[in-house]
Amino acid sequence: MRCLTLLFLSTLLLVRAADNDFAGRYTGVWKSNSSENTGAISMTLTPVTEGAWKCDISFTLAGDEVKCKVQSFKLEHEQLDVAYDFQVQGVTARSSLNGKWDGKAFAGSYQTTVVDSGDGVDAGTWNAARPK
Repeated sequence: MRCLTLLFLSTLLLVRAADNDFAGRYTGVWKSNSSENTGAISMTLTPVTEGAWKCDISFTLAGDEVKCKVQSFKLEHEQLDVAYDFQVQGVTARSSLNGKWDGKAFAGSYQTTVVDSGDGVDAGTWNAARPK
């Protein structure tokens, strides 16, 4: 029984340590599925308490940096989910971005809607890795 308990605790510590390995700055690109729009994406992941994370995120649109306000963020088992609001052409939009760690970078998809109406604005793909 004691060996089983030690094995469980060791595994739990390794999982927690692996999750902390995600802390840092990531940069990459986003690309729209419906237009030729593309740009840079940047995010910083910071552990704030045991199991909880903070995410700061921004991206470029037509060459201009767009600051974002994170509404929700979750990082669990190499899966990242973040929702953030930003202003574009006087409208508040929300992107919901999800991605999976592939051993070198996060990659996934996003969907953007108008906050007030929920109308779809855009959808596409993204990826981000730590700068070398």
